[in-house]
Order: sequence, then structure tokens, then C-alpha cells
Amino acid sequence: MSVEIIALIVLVAVFAISAIRNIHMGALALVASLLVGVLVVGESLDDVLGGFPVDALLILLGITYLFGIARQVGVIDWLVDRSVGLIGDRVALIPWAMFVIGTLVACLGTSHAAFTIVPIAMSLAHKHRIHSTMMGIVMSSAIVGGALAPTSINGITVMTVANASGIPYNPGLMFGLSVGINTLVVTVAFFLFGGRELIARTRAAGRPGLATAVATTGGARPADTSGGTGRVDTAGRGTEGVTATAGGATAGTAVLTEAEQTASTRLGGYQLAVLVAIPVLIIGFFTITLLDIDLNLGAVALTLAVLLAFIKPDVGRAALGRVDWNTILLLGGIITYVGVLTRLGAIDQLGEVARSVSSPLLAAFVICVIAGLVSAFASTIGILGALIPLAVPLLLPGGGLEMTGFIYALAISASLVDCAPFGTTGATIVASGVEDERPRLYKHLTAWGLSMVVIGPVATLLLFVVPFLWG
Repeated sequence: MSVEIIALIVLVAVFAISAIRNIHMGALALVASLLVGVLVVGESLDDVLGGFPVDALLILLGITYLFGIARQVGVIDWLVDRSVGLIGDRVALIPWAMFVIGTLVACLGTSHAAFTIVPIAMSLAHKHRIHSTMMGIVMSSAIVGGALAPTSINGITVMTVANASGIPYNPGLMFGLSVGINTLVVTVAFFLFGGRELIARTRAAGRPGLATAVATTGGARPADTSGGTGRVDTAGRGTEGVTATAGGATAGTAVLTEAEQTASTRLGGYQLAVLVAIPVLIIGFFTITLLDIDLNLGAVALTLAVLLAFIKPDVGRAALGRVDWNTILLLGGIITYVGVLTRLGAIDQLGEVARSVSSPLLAAFVICVIAGLVSAFASTIGILGALIPLAVPLLLPGGGLEMTGFIYALAISASLVDCAPFGTTGATIVASGVEDERPRLYKHLTAWGLSMVVIGPVATLLLFVVPFLWG
């Protein structure tokens, strides 16, 4: 048995052992990286640890630390509270508004900038009792949809690789197809995770009699069709300002926390500083990107967070407890192991096997599945850079797929899986969720992301490739 096969079997074993024995997958993958990389492959310890995704983890740490401070002092609650006035009773429009905003931000230089919108979106979902999985898929779709714009680093990279390989490529068409497919994904997720209830709630709020009834019950839903998001949070308070019984207190007694008081009053000096830090983060990162300075989003966010913690150390210490270290370890372990597989050549071998398939359409499907599967655990751009050149023989005259949209299908298939929590996008979404929702959010995004490994290639090939095979 070859070393490559052994390494792939170990990856499957990591998933199986984690599920059966309930061991943290990230810790297990990190140990597997050291064992396989050093003992089986023969790499040095430095080479193995060199694959540890410092950039991705810095993004997670910086974003969750900065927004942890914003949550700790009530700035997120304040932003969400102010959004209620803009949104009014149109609750069903919230996911779509966040989709549009996230897509626009992701188009501007780098999709990572849209990570700054994720904590606000997840807080909005919790405030308005929108299913967290729905909002997670909405934000993932916005990020990956905008990422393939010709103005984004991801879209530019795909265009560069395609042009270098001599493949006809239209960046505007790529962006349009990407947004279109992701809009379809959001539509499915909207209705699958409680969209009908949101529409009904919006309509009910527009009728005076029903609106009064809803207000009287503290915003309770007639039926829990969105997966039970109207629960009590970890602080023991109701999501609409009505607290549940806790420690013998009478149910229904109004108890406002410090964050809730901040949301209902004018911001103080420190809260204003935290609020200003959010647009400073976005503008500063865009400026750094335009100036071509090698500094990632997490470094900028962490710098702002440390400055704010310097002003109020007690807030900084409390905010560290809001950083999702479990997700950081998960991402670090998985990506480190995939790095071992990549250096070993296992990914390239999978591509060569796919290309050797006699049927061009079947070969295209296998390559798209490989792209999606690897992209769920590693860099989307990295896997596209490796697999697009492998697809060239399929696109040459006589290759069977000339003049088709295979490259578009490949790029979109690789990006649709990014909501899985094994990559930076999915991990940021899980880490930004309310603490008691994270286990369910992790489970749902894992299932959704891995299902896209097959659904994405089937849908994109049917839409962009099959109609042109016999043209």
C-alpha cells in the first residue's frame, strides 16, 4: 500500500474516531499530522508545523476577539437594536439584506473583509429568532459569491490561472454565475430553515390585531418551525427582553443586563471607540490591500482589539472568553493534515486519476468533487490553482469538453463547500454564533457543506457543461 493511500485512510479514520469516541477533531488531526508527517512520510517536524495555518487562525482570533469586546460592552446589541428601526416588521428581509451587504463587501478586494459582517449578522439572527443555520449559509454564500468577482483577489487568481493555462475565461460571466448559484442556495436554505415562518411573522406584524398579540407574548412564534431559535440564551434571559425563571426568579420579570442597557441608551465614550473600530477595521484593511501591504485581516483586527483592551483591561480579559478556541483548534488541525497530504502529492494523484477516466463528463464530475472535498478543508484558491491546469486536456479540441463552462463549474463547486466549519469561512461563522447555538450550527454546517461536495458538481455541470456537449 502506497504512502499516499495510507495518509488518505488516516484522514478518514480521524473523522470516524472523532465521531465515535467524541474526541476533538482538530486535536486528533493535529496529532495525525505529526505521526503521519514525521513517522510515515519522513518529513521534519518543522515541515509539518509549517503547514499550520497561522494566517487563517489569526483571522479567527482577531475577528472574534474584537467582536467579543464589542459584545462585552453592548456595542453589538446597540447595532442590532438600531437595525430594528430600519428593518421594522420586515423580518423576512433580514437574511436577504445581509446577503446583499456581504456580497458587496466580499467583492471589494478580498472576501475576508466580509468576515467583519458575520458577527453582526449572527447577532441579528439571534435577536430576531432567525435560524442560525439559515444565516450561516446566507453569509457563507455572500462571501463565496462575491469572492469570484473580478475585483476580488479570489476572482483575479482564478482568471490568472485560467489565462496562464490557455483557457478562455470571462471574469464578468464568472461573477454573474457565482452570484446566481449562491442566490439559489440561499433561497433553498431560506425555506428549509424557517423562511415560511419569517414571512408569516412579517405579515402578522403588519396586521394590528396580530401584531398586538405577538407583542403581548414577547414575540413568541405560533410554531417552532425554525429549529428552536427562540430559546433562552446563556445568560438566562429571553431573546426579546423577557427573562425565563432563573435561580428562583419569577418568570416574566424584566431584567436588563449591562449590554441590554447599553443597547437602549446612548453610547458612552468607550462604546463609541469600539463602534468606530469596526469601520476602521474595514477601511483600514481595504487600504492595506490597495497598497499591497502583506498584512491580513486578523492582524488588523487583533491590533484594534489590543488597543481597546489596553484602555479597559478588564473588558479585554472578559472578551477572551468569547473567542471560540475549539473552532481555532479544529481549523488548525485539519488544515495542517491537509498540508501533509498536499506535499505528499496525494491531491495531485487524485486529479491524475480523475483525468484518466475515459468519459470526459465523468472525469469533469470527479475533478469537481475532488475540488469541493479538498476545498472544504483547505484553501479554495490553492486547490483551484492545482486542478485547473489538470483540466486543460479535457478542454482542448478533441478532449470532449471544449467550449463549455467547465472552469466556471469547477470554481463554483470548490467554493460552495466553504460553509463547512473545517475552513476559514465556516469556522468564522460558527465562532460568531451565540455560544449555546454553536454545537447545532457546527453540525448543520458540516452536513450542508459536505453535501455540497456532490450537489455542487451535479448542479453546475448540468447547468454549465451538459447543454453544450452536443451543441
